[in-house]
Amino acid sequence: MQGAAASVLSGSVSGAPSSNDEVWALLSDTHLAADSTTSKKGVNMAANLKRTVAQVLKVGQKPYGVMINGDCAYLDGQEGDYLALAQALQPLRDHAVQVHLTLGNHDDRTKFRAALSGPQDEPPLENKHVAVLSSARMNWVLLDSLNVVNQVSGLLGDEQLGWLDRALRNAPAKPTAVMVHHNPGPFEIQGNKVSGLEDTEPLFQVLAKHRKKVFALFYGHTHNWSVTKDEKTGIHLVNLPPVAYTFKEDRPSGWVVARMSPKGLELELKSLNPNHPEHRQKVLLEV
Repeated sequence: MQGAAASVLSGSVSGAPSSNDEVWALLSDTHLAADSTTSKKGVNMAANLKRTVAQVLKVGQKPYGVMINGDCAYLDGQEGDYLALAQALQPLRDHAVQVHLTLGNHDDRTKFRAALSGPQDEPPLENKHVAVLSSARMNWVLLDSLNVVNQVSGLLGDEQLGWLDRALRNAPAKPTAVMVHHNPGPFEIQGNKVSGLEDTEPLFQVLAKHRKKVFALFYGHTHNWSVTKDEKTGIHLVNLPPVAYTFKEDRPSGWVVARMSPKGLELELKSLNPNHPEHRQKVLLEV
């Protein structure tokens, strides 16, 4: 199982699409449990992920890659959760579609690596799970905002921010998107807990430094779909919808098709409820 999962999580990008556009599938907050019958807020997470994987394979063009942006596991990142995730992603592997994961506050880095990393996988940072992906048209930089398992706020830390600065400086001169699980501030309040990325300001200082490359920041965590723009830097802010459950009943769960062309990155929401008014909504991010 470990070897198979490691193949799924390859960091390289290969396989040209049938047109000039590149297609990526963007997922977040799968919250998968080892027990496939587990449900929350009336949603069976395993069933939602199964439907999503099937939809990705029918998108009409083989994706360059699939991203799952954190909170891959249900609650506190048990090894069985990640083994169930590898099994759920097997259809993608069968079609040679690569999957890249980030970590959120409901993940456990040690158990994640034990279940999904092969002996050939040498992480760029020992204490964080990060990656740089480069295709013909764009770069992705994947960050790790997991701080304390099952505690709501996130933290990048000075070491990772330094790595990000170097990674953006050394990345090919192409439009670059950055992905992190936690939402940038201002923070949301959940009861008496602060939710969001604690070092938002230092992150944006690094992104602003490389604004000629960086055009978008993708995040999850809030279980909400939205596209806005940072007023100071002009960087697009994309809050990915959850594959699992939403916090508000009127918001869509699902995933996003991202198509990179000379015009920019076009995002299309794929709601798991095809009757949701935002299903198939398209937004163009200029680069």
